[in-house]
Amino acid sequence: MTEQRWIWAAGLATTAADGTVLDTWFPALETGRAPEVPDTSALDAQAGSDERREVTIDVVVVEIDLDAPPQATSDAYLRLHALSHLLVAPNEVNLTGIFAHLPNVAWTNAGPVHPETFARLRPRLQRAGIQLQGLDKFPRLTDYVVPAGVRIADASRVRLGAHLAPGTTVMHEGFVNFNAGTLGASMVEGRISQGVTVGDGSDIGGGASFGRTIFEPAVTYRPASTMQSSPSEIPIPA
Repeated sequence: MTEQRWIWAAGLATTAADGTVLDTWFPALETGRAPEVPDTSALDAQAGSDERREVTIDVVVVEIDLDAPPQATSDAYLRLHALSHLLVAPNEVNLTGIFAHLPNVAWTNAGPVHPETFARLRPRLQRAGIQLQGLDKFPRLTDYVVPAGVRIADASRVRLGAHLAPGTTVMHEGFVNFNAGTLGASMVEGRISQGVTVGDGSDIGGGASFGRTIFEPAVTYRPASTMQSSPSEIPIPA
C-alpha cells in the first residue's frame, strides 16, 4: 500500500436524533495518512445543532484506505468527495457496499433531514421556509463541491461523486451519476451512468445514454479521432 492510496480530511457530519449519520461535508482533502492531532479549528465554530431539523453537526476527522471497502457513512462521503475533487478517477476507488452506508435522506434547502423527521415536522418546516427537494441516498454535487471550470445548468442532475473535468458543461437535460463523468473538456446533454467515463472532447447529445450494469466492467467512451487501442474504450461516432 502506498501513501498516495490514503486520503484524509476534517469535515462536518450531520446526525439525526436517532443517531443516523445523514451526511458529511469535507471542505478540503489531503492525500496520505492523517496527522496524530489534525487542525480542525476552521470547522469548530460551525459545529452545533439545528433544532428546526432536529440534527446535530459535529466535527469529524476521517482517514480512508482507497483500496478497502467503505466502513461507515462518513467514510463513504469522503470517497464521493475524492471523486468530485478529482483526486481519483471513476473506478479507481473501492465503493463495494457503499449503498449500505448511505441512508435515505430528505434533502432540503436547509440541509439534510431524517425522512421520518421531515414527515412529522412538515408543517413547522414549511412555515420556516424549508422545502423538500429530494428523497435519495445521494445528494447534489454542488451542495458539497463547486468544481473549477465547470458549468452545470441544473444542479439536481449531477450527483455527489461525479467526476467533472475542467471545461465540462452539463446542460439542463444532462445527467452524471456518482463514480462517473468526464476525463477532459466535454459537452454533456445526455446521461452518463455509474462506472462510465467519457474522454476529452466528447459531446454527448440529448437523449443519448452511456451506461453499464453493475455486473459489467468499467467503460470509457472516447471520440473516435482520439481513441487509443484498449478493449475498455469504445468510440463515440462522429
